[in-house]
Amino acid sequence: MGKGGKGKGGKGKGKGGGKSYEPEGPPDEIEEVGEALHPCEDELVIKCTNERIPHFNARIFLENKEEIGKIDEIFGPINTFYCSAKLAEGMKAESFKAGKKIYIDTMKLLPLSRFLPQPSGGGKGKGGKGKGKDGKGKGKGKGKGGKDKAKGKFGKSKGSKDGGGGGGGRGGGGRGRG
Repeated sequence: MGKGGKGKGGKGKGKGGGKSYEPEGPPDEIEEVGEALHPCEDELVIKCTNERIPHFNARIFLENKEEIGKIDEIFGPINTFYCSAKLAEGMKAESFKAGKKIYIDTMKLLPLSRFLPQPSGGGKGKGGKGKGKDGKGKGKGKGKGGKDKAKGKFGKSKGSKDGGGGGGGRGGGGRGRG
């Protein structure tokens, strides 16, 4: 293995510039994310009423900006989705009545379009696949190695002894199929 530490950051640093994950203050603005439905295995199930999707681990609040926990999972169909919340210490999922409004930081919501297939940008740039003229991944050399012609997509090469070979095609490299 040799040397080589942990790359960027190490412990607790990295993207946030050494930001500690101590309790942050209340957010400037909150908006309704949904309504409490029922408890499930020490977590609270929330029916989302906001058309935007919450971030994972986003803090959730009561109307008075009291933090009650964090978003754990998001599930259900795209038009009526739900999320579960891991509650903060001392909070009991059973104490939330069905229909109780739950709030979230407005900066922790993503538009639904982020999760839908994007239409191809007709006419913009060079388009989808490939990396331009001389870029890698253009498709040359889809064979199985060797100079002989391949039998078919999944067949073994006619001329090679072990049926392996390997360097051609997208991605290249790797080990032969022997």
